[in-house]
Amino acid sequence: MNIAAKYIQTIPINRRAWFLILRLIIPALLVSSGLEFLRPILFNYALLAFYILLALVLFVYTLATKNTTGSFIRSLIIVLISSELLIEGLLVNHVGGNFSPFIVFFIITIITAGLFFHLLGSIIVATIAGLLYSLPIFFNLSMLYEGLIEPARLAGMGISSDEAFYTVFLHLCLFYFCAFISGYLAENLFIASRELSKVRLETDEILEQMHSGLMTIDASGRIIYFNQAASEILAVDHNSAKGTFIEDIFHPGLLEFSQKILTALSSGQSEIRAEINIRHPQKGILPIGLTSSILPDEAGHSRGVIAIFQDLTEVKKLETRLRASDRLAAVGRLAAGIAHEIRNPLASISGSVEVLKDDLHLTDGDDLRLLELILKESSRLNTILTDFLNFARVSRVSSGKCNFSSAILEVVSLFSTHQQSGKAIRITHDIHWPNIMVSGSEDQIKQILWNLVINASQALNDDGGEIHIATNSMPAHDGSQMVRLEVADNGPGITPEIKEKIFDPFFSTKDDGTGLGLPIVARIVDCLGGRIELDSSPEWKTIFAVYLPITGANESVPEVSRQIPSIPVAE
Repeated sequence: MNIAAKYIQTIPINRRAWFLILRLIIPALLVSSGLEFLRPILFNYALLAFYILLALVLFVYTLATKNTTGSFIRSLIIVLISSELLIEGLLVNHVGGNFSPFIVFFIITIITAGLFFHLLGSIIVATIAGLLYSLPIFFNLSMLYEGLIEPARLAGMGISSDEAFYTVFLHLCLFYFCAFISGYLAENLFIASRELSKVRLETDEILEQMHSGLMTIDASGRIIYFNQAASEILAVDHNSAKGTFIEDIFHPGLLEFSQKILTALSSGQSEIRAEINIRHPQKGILPIGLTSSILPDEAGHSRGVIAIFQDLTEVKKLETRLRASDRLAAVGRLAAGIAHEIRNPLASISGSVEVLKDDLHLTDGDDLRLLELILKESSRLNTILTDFLNFARVSRVSSGKCNFSSAILEVVSLFSTHQQSGKAIRITHDIHWPNIMVSGSEDQIKQILWNLVINASQALNDDGGEIHIATNSMPAHDGSQMVRLEVADNGPGITPEIKEKIFDPFFSTKDDGTGLGLPIVARIVDCLGGRIELDSSPEWKTIFAVYLPITGANESVPEVSRQIPSIPVAE
């Protein structure tokens, strides 16, 4: 691509509409001068009509077209400037030659070319203008166009050839001086504008790619900038927000958020960090971290506010998991110490009562009931201690892996065969990717699912219900893959108050529960590098979702069907 083509293709035409409108005055003056001073012949009238038509087309097209590459306008300007130069050459050499008042039209056209086509364009136009101006003065061209000034005519006016030469020379120097100045300034303005646009695009791209919401508000409360993350967090349309007052665009769920912004704007006080709740139309209550900064003007007065905010939902979940993990670790250390101190005396007590019962040969009465009560409570206490030890023994798995789907199928089969709740429970499952391998022992995976299934069966109503088990893979935040195990039931569900304590050790809603089943599950999952979440849906009132990292696939494991038939549980 040559240099001329490069300049023609990089002209930001859409930013020069004001200049095109201004130049309507020039064609009007030029055409009126041509009608007044040029000979009334068909060529002149046709040239003037063609020129004024081009000027009107350029003006109308510029106003009517909003989104255009400018290629048509650029071509139109080239033809317009060429016609303009020809008319100016005829006028100058028809009226006065060296002393023609119409020489100023050449300078205006050169400046126009510099603004549109930069330095190269202005030099080319200055050269053409110089030729059209000077050639008829030194050469007799009246044979080509009748009425052009002739050298002999200049001599008859008392103008010597030296005077004519120096006058033409000064005018040509003026032409090129204007060409260099206008072209140089236009080219530097174009380069600066292009760099500014590049910086603006890069800045906008950075701000749009931010995960934090960013918005700027002027002193009147009008939104100036609103990035995509802000739109997603606040559920406000990205395009509609800009230029709108926050009271008009924010929905009622953002009342506290907008009050914070307006308070900072009115008080002129920045707020480093605030945590508030908003109500998202789809996601419900969301915790938001908000930082507002004042934009001062030259006098130090507030001219607006910058607000940066983040959705803290995941952060709050992580904090909850960390607190739960700390509590589980503390209880684990306590369990390890207590279990060993109590279990041995408990075994002695239980054994002594068994011997005493056999020696007394009791068949009925209060003594027998008391001895049986001691044995029963000793057995229950031993169960609690066993759970303690299981809880305390959970440790992070450093090696080994097991077939996740195979372990799940064994638990389902075991529960289906040995279910003793007396409820009419139907268990279904949807297991995909049967060869998924996860870290940890098979016993740990079975223990996770077994506790979740038992918990779901105990939560069902007396007339029974359905338990659904599903697996699928999903990407983790770091790009790795995780398997998601879902255990859902259609029981009465879990209240928000219980949901907050569900993984706390010793918390149980059952009279005979130890409160360690779900905490053991949470501890195993945490040690395996995963996480557990509690959710609900219209179909399934309670959903426990376990996420575990995938370590690979075992090709030697026999393929099972991707949709394994449901196994009904006997009543």
